[in-house]
Amino acid sequence: MAPHAFVNGDGQQKRNSITILVTGFGPFQERYPINPSFEIARSLPSILPSKTADGLDIHIITYGTPIHVSYREVYELVPLLHESFQGTVDLVLHIGMASGRSFYTFELHGHRDGYTRNKDLEGKTLPPDHGLIHFQDCPSMMTTSFDCAGLLKDWKANITDIPETSPAHAADVRPSEDAGHYLCDYIYFNSLAWFDRQSGSLDGTKASNRPVMFLHVPADSDSVTLAKGREVTMALIEAMVSNWCSLDEDERR
Repeated sequence: MAPHAFVNGDGQQKRNSITILVTGFGPFQERYPINPSFEIARSLPSILPSKTADGLDIHIITYGTPIHVSYREVYELVPLLHESFQGTVDLVLHIGMASGRSFYTFELHGHRDGYTRNKDLEGKTLPPDHGLIHFQDCPSMMTTSFDCAGLLKDWKANITDIPETSPAHAADVRPSEDAGHYLCDYIYFNSLAWFDRQSGSLDGTKASNRPVMFLHVPADSDSVTLAKGREVTMALIEAMVSNWCSLDEDERR
């Protein structure tokens, strides 16, 4: 039985919590010795109280090591990571940074191809046929299973509820259709593909097929920006859980 469930008086298994796995990346070049994505991830609380009608507490598991900005590491790590948490984690949130912006975006799509231009920290790109060789069973673009229109609505509502005294009050949050064709995009696609393969229904429409989201945060790593990013991220996590809980049980399986 999953650790986030109990059996009620009728002998039926019921949830009392939902668990989300969160990851962040490590340093990126000399310009960004501190990657805000991991700093935000590791600052998150282990439990968020319920804001859903289901009364489910949110358990947050942060992957304790910043992910190296390397195609090889991401390709090798993602399946091991998900296999180690299989049966424990319900949802996944990857966080990465995007330089030159002050707003926050969740990504709608991950891409299989197009990683031939920008080198990772090992000085490597991916060959043009990498996707076709390793993900030949997957479409060239994969989409999260979350209801993104509803997710954005809930995320914005949660942002509105943040007190005016917080740096995250009225934060600019948006959806994005371009994850960047770099490591952020690549880890997102790898996770989407892993879940779809596990479901046995590639590019299926059930929410459980691909319960993965990617969040891009600004690249600044000062204390105020990190505090803002932490609250914006918690607002997104709460929206993800609300989105998930709005579905019937068959859709979650």
